[in-house]
Amino acid sequence: MGDRYPFQTIRLSGRPPGPLAVGLYDSLFGDRGKSDLERDMQDWRRHRIAPWTLAHAGHDIGVGGFRIGFGDDGLEVLFHFVPEVWGQGLASEFLISALDHARGQLLEERFFGYVTETSERSRRVMEKAGFKADGTQPDGRLLMRLG
Repeated sequence: MGDRYPFQTIRLSGRPPGPLAVGLYDSLFGDRGKSDLERDMQDWRRHRIAPWTLAHAGHDIGVGGFRIGFGDDGLEVLFHFVPEVWGQGLASEFLISALDHARGQLLEERFFGYVTETSERSRRVMEKAGFKADGTQPDGRLLMRLG
């Protein structure tokens, strides 16, 4: 696949986080966009594991991938898409392919992620992939586990 696009599905391509994604991170994460992007770029340089910048039809439309779960068991999986592409099945396509990638390339079998109480769509995507709720965090996020 090459380093420029280390992750691909039928409709998505993912590239390592980089400075060109600052606008996308700002639109997805608001005030913390720049710091989140800097953290992801640093994690990619150190570990080669960080959320990818996801593109569809030539446009950056999301951020998704993994973080090392230093305090938890397995890899943390996450995905965020711009509202304009919600409801097109891209999150489900991403999650299933990302899990396959992690199992094959990273040799990981344990995964977890978080969803907010108001993010019913994300929770459904994770449940369709086999994740199950495993408690609520102090900040109100729901912990989801697979494997």
